[in-house]
Order: sequence, then C-alpha cells, then structure tokens
Amino acid sequence: MKTLLNKWFIGGCLIWFVVAIMRRSGHPLPVLNGYIDDLVAIPVIANLGLWFQRTFVIRNNYYVLSPWHVAFIVVYVSVLFELALPNYSRTYTGDGLDVILYLTGGIFFYKIINRPITPEKREIIHN
Repeated sequence: MKTLLNKWFIGGCLIWFVVAIMRRSGHPLPVLNGYIDDLVAIPVIANLGLWFQRTFVIRNNYYVLSPWHVAFIVVYVSVLFELALPNYSRTYTGDGLDVILYLTGGIFFYKIINRPITPEKREIIHN
C-alpha cells in the first residue's frame, strides 16, 4: 500500500486531476494544459504497475521495475497515444514533444520513484 502513498505518485495524480477539471470547466491552463499531464503520465502508470506487481504478483515490497519494464511502458504509451490513436480518432493528435515528455517521466520514475520499500527505522531510547 505504501507504493500508492508515494508523494510523487500522489502529486502526479493531483496534477492530472487539476488539469482535467480545468479543461472540463472551460478554463484550460495555458502551456501546461497540453504537456504537464504527458510528463506525469509515465510515473503514474509505472507506479500503478509497480504496486500491482508488489501486491499481487511478486508479493515483495523490495521489488522494483527493471529499466526494460520502464522502457516498455514509455514505448507502449508513445506508440499508442502518438501514433495509433491519432489515426483512429480526432480527439488524439501525434506530437513528438509528448514522446520526449514520456521519456523524461520514465527516467524520473526509474531514478527517483522506483525504490524498494524499506521498513521505517525506529529509534531505541536507552535510559
């Protein structure tokens, strides 16, 4: 459960939520509207995958995603949202900058978020 309480994961979810609410209310955030959610997409998606692996598959809080896992997520999301979906829906547009933001988010996830959960250290007080 601590995987879902990671401050970076929560922050990414909050950013996405604010951007989505602002869009739906007709007040999109200039510049940030089209790019900030792409930057936080991979850390959020990868963290959910990490939580699933730790909870249901590996069942170990020390498990971390390999660089290949993170690379797969980046490539998959890039191909899906920047190549495939724009061909099937006018809602989506392909943008090379989005791919760079996905990659940046993937590197951030791998270097900063993708850490084993270690037990909290408790201080022992001797009298």
